[in-house]
Parts: sequence; structure tokens; C-alpha cells
Amino acid sequence: MLDQILGTNFNYESAKEVARGLEGVSAKLAVAYVLLIFSLKYYMKDRKAFDLSTPLNVWNGILSTFSLLGFLAVFPTLLSVIRKDGVTHTYSQVSELYTDDRSGYWIFLWVLSKIPELMDTVFIVLRKRPLIFMHWYHHALTGYYAIVCYHEDAVHMVWVVWMNYIIHAFMYGYYLLKSLKFNIPPSVAQAITTSQMIQFAISIFAQVHVTYRHYVDGVEGLAYSFRGTAIGFFMLTTYFYLWIQFYKEHYLHNGGKKYNLAKKDQKKAN
Repeated sequence: MLDQILGTNFNYESAKEVARGLEGVSAKLAVAYVLLIFSLKYYMKDRKAFDLSTPLNVWNGILSTFSLLGFLAVFPTLLSVIRKDGVTHTYSQVSELYTDDRSGYWIFLWVLSKIPELMDTVFIVLRKRPLIFMHWYHHALTGYYAIVCYHEDAVHMVWVVWMNYIIHAFMYGYYLLKSLKFNIPPSVAQAITTSQMIQFAISIFAQVHVTYRHYVDGVEGLAYSFRGTAIGFFMLTTYFYLWIQFYKEHYLHNGGKKYNLAKKDQKKAN
């Protein structure tokens, strides 16, 4: 199975077996992740924060580049499938999006990437930065969702994957530039948050539509998983709610926290 992970001989059915074997590990890892970050948070309570600027910059650069490559690998095939078979086909049937050795391989990589992305939170805790519920909750849940949907053919996930790739390319690039002290207006962060909410809304629609076709229209042969869709619907609707609350606090209420902070920084600079 190692060749599936290394991409030397990608095969969708074999990759699904790899994901199936990782489901239990992923669930345990999510629990261990939560225990670890809060243990580290407690450990760091009376200790000096680590700087970690250089490793964090490298990390953000790697994730931004990886995400951009993933988007460039998946998006052309997505457009090809849409032109050939229509939008609905992309989230209701297994297509070359999942099976070819480029798009399929990078979708599989996206699934696996949710495990190392847990390191994001370790950086936050060791640097003693605010750890908000929205952050650790979405990291804990996304990996398990990705693995279940992948090996159960819940192909609505492709709309999560390609949008997540391009959003993360910009998001981690933004983090990198901010860390390097580039002066980036809050409107950029606002646009990234907005794109995340659009991602959740579109993905929820895809899930609802394929569920309707499966149960109400009685369409047979759909690439549909009740468990994958149920997990996905719960996950994405809670994410959508949390991101809306975050958006209101940081960009709308009382002028927006990020905008107010930018104004303070500008006054200090003057």
C-alpha cells in the first residue's frame, strides 16, 4: 500500500483500502490531538512562549505551496467533468476526479494532509497565542470526515477538496506574509473568511441535493454514503455557524476587531 501514498502507482480502489484502514487511527488521533493541545496549553501556562518564527514560516510556506499544487491538479479535471457530464455528476458519481492518477491522487493527498495539519494548533499553543474553539474543533473533526467520505464513496467531498485547496493556498500564504511583517489590509483576511463560508454553503448544498436524489427521487447507483453525508452535514453546518460568528466579531461588530486592530497599528506607526 505504500505506493499509494507515494503516488508511484495510484489506484483508487487500493487508496480507499488505505483510507479504510486509517479510520480507526483517525478517530483515536482526534481524541489524542485534543488531549495533547490542552495538556500543552496547561504546561505553557506559567512558561515563556516559544518564538518559532522560522519553523512557522517554513510550515506556512509548505502548506501554501502544497495547497496551490493540489488546486492546480484537481481543478482542470473538475472543469472537464462539468463540461462533459454536468455539475451534479461531480458530487453524485465516482468520476475521473477520484480515479485518475493526477486529480485522484491529489484528492487522496488532501485526505491524508488533514493529519499533519494538526501541527497548526501545536504552533498556536507553544507560542501562547489565543486558542479558539473554532480552530481546534474543525481540526479535530475534518480528518475523520475526510477518511470516512473517501473510502465510502461520498463524492460530494470533491467540492470541499478543491475549494479547500485554493482557500488554503491563499490563507497560509497570508499567514506567511503577515509573519514576515508585510502590511496586509484586513480586507484580505475578510475575503478569505468569506470564501470559507461560501465553501461551506456550496458543500452543504451538494450534500442536500444528492441526498434528495437518493431518497426522494429514488435515483439508483449514486455515489452516496449515509454515514459520510451525515457526518459531513453536521460538520459543515456547525462550521458555517462558527465562521459566521467569527465573521461578525472580526469584521462587523463595533467596526470589526481586525479593522480596529489595524487602525491602532497604523496610529502607532505614525
